[in-house]
Amino acid sequence: MHKLFKIYPLLRIQQRATLALAGLAFFLFFAGPSEGKSPAKDKPNIVFILADDLGYADLSCYGAKEIKTPNLDKLASQGVRFTDFYAPAGVCTPTRASLMTGSYPKRVGLHVAVLPPDTHSGLNPNEKTIAELLKEQGYTTGAIGKWHLGLLPEVKPNAQGFDYYYGMPGPNHGRSDLYRNTELLKKNSEVEYDQITQNYTKEAVAFIRENKEKPFFLYMAHSAIHIPLFASKEFRRHEGTTGLYRDMTEELDWSCGEILKELEATGIMENTIVVFTSDNGPSGVAAPPLHGGKGSSWEAGFRVPLIVRWPGHIPAGSVTGELATMMDFYPTLAKLTGAQVPADRKIDGHDIFPLMTRKKAKSPYDFLCYYGRTGQLYAIRKGKWKLHFLAPDEKWAGKQPVQEALLDTKPATPLPWLYDLSTDIGETKNRAADNSKIVAQLTAAAQAFDTVLTAEIRPAYVEK
Repeated sequence: MHKLFKIYPLLRIQQRATLALAGLAFFLFFAGPSEGKSPAKDKPNIVFILADDLGYADLSCYGAKEIKTPNLDKLASQGVRFTDFYAPAGVCTPTRASLMTGSYPKRVGLHVAVLPPDTHSGLNPNEKTIAELLKEQGYTTGAIGKWHLGLLPEVKPNAQGFDYYYGMPGPNHGRSDLYRNTELLKKNSEVEYDQITQNYTKEAVAFIRENKEKPFFLYMAHSAIHIPLFASKEFRRHEGTTGLYRDMTEELDWSCGEILKELEATGIMENTIVVFTSDNGPSGVAAPPLHGGKGSSWEAGFRVPLIVRWPGHIPAGSVTGELATMMDFYPTLAKLTGAQVPADRKIDGHDIFPLMTRKKAKSPYDFLCYYGRTGQLYAIRKGKWKLHFLAPDEKWAGKQPVQEALLDTKPATPLPWLYDLSTDIGETKNRAADNSKIVAQLTAAAQAFDTVLTAEIRPAYVEK
């Protein structure tokens, strides 16, 4: 047989294969990725900025008069601002545990006070953190700043889903050493406190620059405005007893501005979700019009600012008064990135993206429980009503101005105390006597919830 006739069948097979592959490529190009399976490069970057002890009234866009926060005000004008957003605790460790796990702090066994500087406990490695969820979706994850969820290698950031860590894992910058990943950089006595915000900002900018070509999750947990109070000399302009507090807040705002500038310079601003909030209320200053401060179950201990920006998805300049909490970011970010929330455990948070994008969206919460720094159930909020079962602990709020923080309005009548937050956000008029049915309903709901939650606690990690 002639050589040409031997080759011809093979050529026909190759042609058919080529046509088939071309057809498949055409289909994939126009059909696009299947739902929930989008390529990692198409996923939004996430920058989550957490202030420390920043109060509800410490930003200009939340009513601050003597503190200037132009960068965060601009962020709010470009996204959504929440007026009824809550930390799940009045102190540091519980809130951070809740953010990482999407659960009430009590559910993960980290609801009593905070972890001390010599702790042998921490967030249980069996928990699946938000960083671990995002890593499964192709994200590079970085944590910069305060951790406060354990000091042991098995519970520090690099063991909890973060590819990179730079910061102080202990309770605050006054009682923690400085690390890069697992490497000790400086003992606490060697750390320049007035440069902490500057250094954290440089690290954050570098992380963004190095990872701009792929999706990343940056958890920026500032030391500001936690005591001891320090600010770099460029920001020392205020005087008086609260001068350093204000300086530190304005330097924090500058830091946020630098991060936003880098997102713009790298061309990834439009595809980046930026979140700004605080871990609890203020210490040493008031948060008018709210009652109390850090550590207490008054509103100023739990209610904190929240600003979220995502161009093209979240309407600019919007405001919502619907109730939401820190634990909601776990399921919310999971859904937005295609991650799967664990089905083998209870997650208390809800997807609150509808609250960010739709004016008429309603809070997914039937009620919210307030657990105090002693770990006990102190109060519950349902709709406009808030009921206190225990007197709020005011010891951790520092030396607050009594009248400005409304500390002189505590009822003389016995507990429980009931407040209508829609008309009395400062919790100054006890309405329990006139609303016994509401008191009974809220009490029953809180007790039933706490009974079930107590039975479902997942233990924190304890070194054996």
